Amino acid sequence: MKEKDLIRFLDAFERFLGRNEHWFQNPEEKMEQFEKDMNEWDQDFIKQIGGVEKIIKELEKRME
Repeated sequence: MKEKDLIRFLDAFERFLGRNEHWFQNPEEKMEQFEKDMNEWDQDFIKQIGGVEKIIKELEKRME
């Protein structure tokens, strides 16, 4: 990596950290909310997959 590229990368990284500083504050609270959201998504996904599996089983019965 050339020196100019490294300097540009570091400048961009510094701007990124400045804009997103709030994400680095109170990480425990952010992780708790993230885990809660992921659990809700996971439960909905499992329900939807259950419906798809049910339809597949019905189609398999009809095909026989």
